[in-house]
Order: sequence, then structure tokens, then C-alpha cells
Amino acid sequence: MIGKRRIAWIDIAKAIGIIAVVIGHAYPEHDTFYKVLYWWHMPLFFMIGGFFLRPLQLGQFKTFVHHKLLPLLREYFGFGLFLTIVSAWITPAHWPGVLAALSNLFYGGTRLNGVLSAFWYMTVYILAVTLLTMLISFIPQNWLRWLIVTVAFLLGTSYSNAADLFGFTLPGDADVTLCALFYMYAGRELFRYHRQRLRSNWWLAVIIGVSSISIMAQQWGMIDLHLYLKSHEITSPSLALVLPLILCNVIFMLAYWLQYTPLVNGLTFIGKHTMIIMYLHKLIFAIFQQLTGSSWLLLVIAGIVIPLMIMMLLEQLKESRQRLFWLAPQLQ
Repeated sequence: MIGKRRIAWIDIAKAIGIIAVVIGHAYPEHDTFYKVLYWWHMPLFFMIGGFFLRPLQLGQFKTFVHHKLLPLLREYFGFGLFLTIVSAWITPAHWPGVLAALSNLFYGGTRLNGVLSAFWYMTVYILAVTLLTMLISFIPQNWLRWLIVTVAFLLGTSYSNAADLFGFTLPGDADVTLCALFYMYAGRELFRYHRQRLRSNWWLAVIIGVSSISIMAQQWGMIDLHLYLKSHEITSPSLALVLPLILCNVIFMLAYWLQYTPLVNGLTFIGKHTMIIMYLHKLIFAIFQQLTGSSWLLLVIAGIVIPLMIMMLLEQLKESRQRLFWLAPQLQ
């Protein structure tokens, strides 16, 4: 990425990913379609999170914390506090549990449910970004980095879940970070290689073929891959190591070609605002289900469109305030 110029196909890939996340949370059946969504939609975000990570010198870590980590933490706690209060307001029976909900917000991970259930991603993302930045900064050998993140993934998938292993869940789903590290580093290392393959028809045919065979094998019961990272339900570590990378490559290539279609503006807009959708869509679900008992498709549409409308309104208010501050001295 040059300066602040955004890369359209990356925003489109993020848009496809967040649409898949919202569908996964609204879709009522746990069939092959549902399971396949979970094969790739969260690994996709971790892979993209690794695209532009760079090694740091010791003196740069303070800047990294202030400009990268603290804004993410402010978003996490700001939206978390807001949603906890709004949830209690629309469902008065939740008021007695507000303090417990806020405690869960600080603890994170699998304790986050209801309107906060998607927040686990941010705690894992922050941990993974921090650890991977340290890894690439202090370990120069690429082969050793690959070895570490692969061993971390295999270690993280060698047990059913933290509650069974330790007797309690880890703060922030910290054990899921072992899996996220691998996907994030794969995204970082494969980014340059993948950019050279975006136009490759033969590579697209290969990965679509492998993906199709895998999906059919899942449908026919030849494999049974569950990849639910938040709950740490991963039924096949070897498949979870490989298939998400293949399917994410399909999404990246699809996103590349979509940037040359009339859908580019709408998808890039969604891709630029994935986090507000991630944070708000479960609240939108709760409101719509309470009012109308809506179908899953309507929930998906509302869960995407309404957060975007809120974002547009906030941006307009911000622009209006800036114009007001600029005009005030001129009127004096």
C-alpha cells in the first residue's frame, strides 16, 4: 500500500468476509453451507491483518502501541460499554446483569455472548498482532517463524478447549491466538506471492477445484471439518491448517476481479467499514427479532445496511462540526 492509498480488492475481500460473518450469525441451519462459511470468514480477517505487518525496532514499539493497539482497545471498550447499556435498555430484564456483562467485556473470549458475541475477534486480533509483530521483529529467519507459528497452531488445536484443559476459559480467548498467529503470518508471507497470482487463470482453476472437492467431501460425509474459532471447536487440525488458506485465496481472487465490475463502489464502501458492522450487527439482530421475529435474510440485510447508515450519519455530523468550527472565526 502506497501512503494512504487503499487497495480496492482488499476492501472488497473484507466486504465479502463481513457479509459472510453476518450470514453465519443469522443463518439458522448448521448444514454444509454454514460450516463452510466458518472455514474461511474469520481466517480471512486474520490473513488480511497480517498483510502489512512490518518488523519494528525497539524504539518503534511505543509508537506501535499508541497508534495501533490503543485505538483498537478504545473501540473495543467504547462499543462494548455502549452495547451493554443499550441491550439492557431494550431488554429491561438484563439490567441486573449489567455489571456481570461489563466484567465479561474485560475478560473477553467465550464469556462474550448476546450482542457482544462477536467481540472475541478483537481481543484475539490484538493479541495476534502484538505477538506476530514481536516475532517478525526479533526472529529474522523466515523458516523459524514458519516453524513457530505452525507449532503454535498445532498446539492450539491439540485439545478440545481451554475449559477442559485448564478448568476455565482464558481471558480474551488467548488460546485461539495460537491459531490466529498462523493465519496472520500466512497472510503476511503469501501477500506478495498472491499478488502475482491474482490474474492467473490456472491457479484460480486449481484452488476452485480443490475448494469444490473439499466442499463436496464435507457434504457427502467424507470429511467433517468444524472450524469454530471462538468456541475452539476444531475437528481436524490438518484440514484447518490448509483449507482456510485455499478458500481465502479464492476470495482474494474473486475480490480482485470484482473490482472491475459495477459492484466495486458498494463493496469497497462496505470493506472500509467492516468494524462497525462487526460490532453492531448482533444488536440489530436483537432489535429486529424482538420487534418482528425476522427471517435470517432480512436480519442479514439489516445487520449490514443499518450500521453503514449509522456510520454515514456519524461522518456527516463530523463534517458538519468541522465546517462549523472553520466558519466560526470567519463570522467574528
